[in-house]
Amino acid sequence: MEAIVNVENLIVDFENVTACKNISFHVFTGDIFGLVGPNGAGKTTTLKVLATLLKPTHGKITINGFDLEKQTLQIRKTIGFMPDFSPVYEEMKVWEFLELYASAYGIETYKRKERIESELHMVNLMTKKDAFIGELSRGMKQRLVLAKTLLPQPQILLLDEPASGLDPLARKELSEILQNLGNEGKTIIISSHILTELADFCTAAGIMEKGKMIKWGKLENLSDIPADTVCVELNTFKNLHDLTKILTNYPSLLKFEKKSNERWHIYIKGNDSTIPDFVKFLVESNVPILEIKKIKEDIQTIFFKTSAKNVS
Repeated sequence: MEAIVNVENLIVDFENVTACKNISFHVFTGDIFGLVGPNGAGKTTTLKVLATLLKPTHGKITINGFDLEKQTLQIRKTIGFMPDFSPVYEEMKVWEFLELYASAYGIETYKRKERIESELHMVNLMTKKDAFIGELSRGMKQRLVLAKTLLPQPQILLLDEPASGLDPLARKELSEILQNLGNEGKTIIISSHILTELADFCTAAGIMEKGKMIKWGKLENLSDIPADTVCVELNTFKNLHDLTKILTNYPSLLKFEKKSNERWHIYIKGNDSTIPDFVKFLVESNVPILEIKKIKEDIQTIFFKTSAKNVS
């Protein structure tokens, strides 16, 4: 599969600091790519470069097949950028605000009403269509800005800290909207220093710290635990020699380790068809089973295994 966003050796220098230090990563069509790291890691700078708002010092970047340096206008027709704390006009009504931007985006007059209502439905704001923006909560304003970003129907969304300042309920609502957009085939690059915002729905991630990309890729490739790993916890099994003898040469065995004086964890590569066979094998071998669970590392677990520790 060909990547829709390709970043090679990105360097961004400001007067007294290098914000991005030789960053490389790829994002594939349909990914929800979490750009994570502490404040000051270089996330916003990277997004502004991708949004064509900031010229890189060095690097080769292509978006949807277009060269960032030579084909800026074509890229802008492909992307939608939502900055942190995007301004809104509080004296305007919701539909007026979207009508203004629909005009600015060049959407034909006869298409605007349908497009505006479609995006209001997407962000769950249709009931606020005639409300003044100044009457909206912070979370509603963020969803309104997202609706504005979606008006030109961009293929790629660049979202910089979209849940910043939102309460837990508003974050949950925004998370559900982003998942729906991902299900519709949008490619999303979303930055955050709050890992719980991204843990439930990111399919890939890039972990940044001090201007460097420490680790990036599909979540299943970032994890050091193979996909379809199952952990079986054993209780009151003390004899390592006997356990080793029982498990030796079992075909799906990955490893086993002692967790306490009387408890062991056995890790196997398993799925819904192979797990019953392993359970049967343990029972017939008189191995006491306490718990069986599938193991999958989310972005939060993966992050804390890297060196980038300073995060909310």
